[in-house]
Amino acid sequence: MSRKFSKEPIRGMDDYYPSDLREVNWIIETIRDITERYGYEEYATPQIEPVEIFAAKSSDELVNEQSFIIEKKEGERLILIPELTPSLARMVAKKSQELKKPIRWFSVPTCFRYERPQRGRRRAFFQPNVDILGEESLYADLEIFNIIIDIFTEFGATAEQFQIYYNSRRFMDSISNFILKLDISKIPLVYKALDKSDKMDEEEFEKYLIDIFEDEVIIQGIFKLKDAKSVDELLRKFDNIPEEFYQSEGYLEITNFNRLLKEINLSNYCTFSSGTVRGLDYYTGIIYEVFDTGKENIRSIFGGGRYDDLLSIFSEEKITGTGFGMGVYTLSLFLNTYGLIPNDIKEKDYSDTIYIASINEDMSTYAFELARIIRDEDFPCIIDYRFKNLKNQLKRANDLGVIIVLIIGPEELTERTITIRNMVSEEQKAVDLDELIDEIYDIIDQFGNNKFEQ
Repeated sequence: MSRKFSKEPIRGMDDYYPSDLREVNWIIETIRDITERYGYEEYATPQIEPVEIFAAKSSDELVNEQSFIIEKKEGERLILIPELTPSLARMVAKKSQELKKPIRWFSVPTCFRYERPQRGRRRAFFQPNVDILGEESLYADLEIFNIIIDIFTEFGATAEQFQIYYNSRRFMDSISNFILKLDISKIPLVYKALDKSDKMDEEEFEKYLIDIFEDEVIIQGIFKLKDAKSVDELLRKFDNIPEEFYQSEGYLEITNFNRLLKEINLSNYCTFSSGTVRGLDYYTGIIYEVFDTGKENIRSIFGGGRYDDLLSIFSEEKITGTGFGMGVYTLSLFLNTYGLIPNDIKEKDYSDTIYIASINEDMSTYAFELARIIRDEDFPCIIDYRFKNLKNQLKRANDLGVIIVLIIGPEELTERTITIRNMVSEEQKAVDLDELIDEIYDIIDQFGNNKFEQ
């Protein structure tokens, strides 16, 4: 007996049957619609890149532990893209002088992570990315926050169900420099520690800090950075803050950003969080994670932030950017948790599909001719190839939710007419071939929007 292979896809990856893909596409199209309202253009990159461009700016953990690496020939290491930002930077660097600034782009790649599959984590996933480059002001970050909020509220989510927890890398740099008195080379270790803190209990986290920093004052200072929900709350934890801290770029950035959020009434959706630092090395300014704040699915949905130096691995030019990558899978978990995906979204809508039913197979050539006329008018058209038992063909059309069935038999073939049946009103009549399209439009206009109410 021949070997039978598993019917399951590779672990951590998914098959998408048509009904599953309809839900995914509905989510992606909603995001695409929002970003286009803000003037963003869609782009695409290869799904395989040289590993070096990710190793240069992403975290070591992402590249060495969480990525699919391809070594097809000696000396060439390729990576299945685990995220999109380095590829975006490469594209922008290539044509930077030709591109009008600011650049507003979005993309919907499939990304890959070689990690343990679990709820909210897959090894292959659709990840819409939205970025604005070449705009240095905080208004670019504010625009990204607006887009995120518009996406969630478009799906029907409320501020009680999600929050954007935000921080600033520059602000954390200022705390590390002026308050913790850390050497600049040690500051990335603070981010690494805080990024891991929610995965450890307090004792484990303290041991981790001792192994890295050894200095008890610094260790206790990092502990204070974990959980503050406002800038004032965080700073009250420290004594003798030097005056130059309040003049630092980081402090001014976070206080100005707080002010902007209040002025345009976004504060209800946004919460400062000192423990939010993001794990990727290239972030430099405002950073954030969007969280499900309910009890059933408390988790990060996605995150993003500002990056100022990413193009430096491709050219001497500096272009700042800010943006996010949002996994469709984690977003769908959020939407399903709150019942925000319509019940019928997985069902294909056949209401504008024209169904051709034939008395017998002698009508096949005429059926194909009609189908071509209909499709040329951009209507979907299905021919029932059973070519017998008209009652069963009509039942099949009705089960699909079709509004219009065209019935053809010997008489219609001879006289070049069509019997057009309205499946909602159950009325039918014979029409000439040159009247067919007008009749279809009349029925769709009258019954297309309210067929489910009949």
